[in-house]
Amino acid sequence: MPGLKFPGMSLIAWAAVAIAAVMVIFTVAYSKDYHLLAIAIPMLAALVIIPMLLTKMSQSTYLNAVPLYEKKAKLQKISNIDLSKVGEAVKVRGVIKNISFRWLNRPHVTIDDNTGTISAILFTAASEHLVIGEQVEVLGVVMRKLIHRGLPAISAISIKKLRTGSE
Repeated sequence: MPGLKFPGMSLIAWAAVAIAAVMVIFTVAYSKDYHLLAIAIPMLAALVIIPMLLTKMSQSTYLNAVPLYEKKAKLQKISNIDLSKVGEAVKVRGVIKNISFRWLNRPHVTIDDNTGTISAILFTAASEHLVIGEQVEVLGVVMRKLIHRGLPAISAISIKKLRTGSE
């Protein structure tokens, strides 16, 4: 499917695999029972494969939702987005000012369009590698910010890079 790549795992998922692998190594080394490897190796493989499959499924679902939201979304200036628009599909264009929670594969991206800033929250891994300073278009639904409930944010369906004439 175009737009999808083989997904990576979050830092937390890799930490879980590393901890489980260390536990297996110590258990087998201490007990000298090598039959444990017949169970442990497939379980370690599952700890790698399952998060990757879930990410791929999530990305596929979001990718399939893009055409539906494209029809409903209106291009908005960030300054015009407030809590009265909660639940509305919107599209904004701007520059990435900050990216957080990338390590969790659930990036929160701060977008600035010179009229204001807004957080765009992806609940799946981004389909493209995002970099601070890039021009992007965010498609999603206005929601209340997760922590600061009095502020709007965008639950992003997609964040795509806008190509400039110099590329």
